[in-house]
Amino acid sequence: MLKTLLIYGHLIATCAAIGTIVITDLRLAAKSLGYRVVIPRPERFETVLVSVSLAGLYVTGAALIVLGLQEKPDFLTNPKLLGKLILVALLTLNAIVLHRGVFPLLSRSRPVSEWKRRDWLLVSASVSLSNSLWFYCAFLGIARIWDGSVSLGFVLAVAAVCHAALFLVVNILLKLASRDAPRPNPDWMDSLKATLGDLSDYPKS
Repeated sequence: MLKTLLIYGHLIATCAAIGTIVITDLRLAAKSLGYRVVIPRPERFETVLVSVSLAGLYVTGAALIVLGLQEKPDFLTNPKLLGKLILVALLTLNAIVLHRGVFPLLSRSRPVSEWKRRDWLLVSASVSLSNSLWFYCAFLGIARIWDGSVSLGFVLAVAAVCHAALFLVVNILLKLASRDAPRPNPDWMDSLKATLGDLSDYPKS
């Protein structure tokens, strides 16, 4: 019964964090459809909820590992589990980068078009890493078929591919956000903004 409750708590914490991240991402993606885009930092409630969820995942995850070791002394030899632990540690380090580097940058309220190259790289790398790791670690939690059947290298390689894909998506969104005004002869970027802008509740600035 204890193990079931811990798994349930682990699931709730994961859902709370990912749900908050998705809502934040959708809001920021909608922002990129305007001109002279200023991307705000996430609301304090959102950052606190994700941080609390991460702490809950640590507590319930650690308890599940203890129970697993009691049942199977070689519990930690599972490459999938080892990969997840490594990625969760990386997720935590990246959270520090977000709080100390990315969020202060967004707090300056500068249009994306005025960002320096290093600012652009910091935001795109950290945000894409955060999103890819949250979703991938959640997937690892239910990928029972990978238990003992895949190598640690495979688990980490898939994580790298997921990050690369999200990195590309984030950079495309930032490219859209960096357009300050429509061109006299609209190109694909202006057309995309015009087409998708109607789906957003956020007025163009």
